[in-house]
Amino acid sequence: MNDIASSFVGAWRLVHSISIGADGGKEFPFGDDAIGYIYYSDTGIMAVQISRRARGATKDLAHLHHEYLCYFGRYEIDIERGVVRHFLEGQLFPGDHPDLLERRYRFDGKLLSLKPLDGTNREILWERVSGCAS
Repeated sequence: MNDIASSFVGAWRLVHSISIGADGGKEFPFGDDAIGYIYYSDTGIMAVQISRRARGATKDLAHLHHEYLCYFGRYEIDIERGVVRHFLEGQLFPGDHPDLLERRYRFDGKLLSLKPLDGTNREILWERVSGCAS
């Protein structure tokens, strides 16, 4: 396993999930105090869950769409492009996300920044909680 691949392996706790609009306004899709984890195994399997911190009982599933995100599958790293690819095998709302999600990655100490390559200005920032240290 190369250094970049081993840097991904382990569990990561959500720091923030943020979108920045053209006007510079910030939006936190799951709240500014969202919680979550992403996990990358050394065998190429990944899983992610992000939730609003304050959630009550969900009576209307349409609201859950804005309160909870989760998916799992395989992943691979394209070192030349600086991209990690998530190949979705299951997700909370089938069809909500494409089967392939690409994220530009950047490591900064114990932090991992993932930025979707979908034309939006979003960042999902994670802090390492276990696994191999880079």
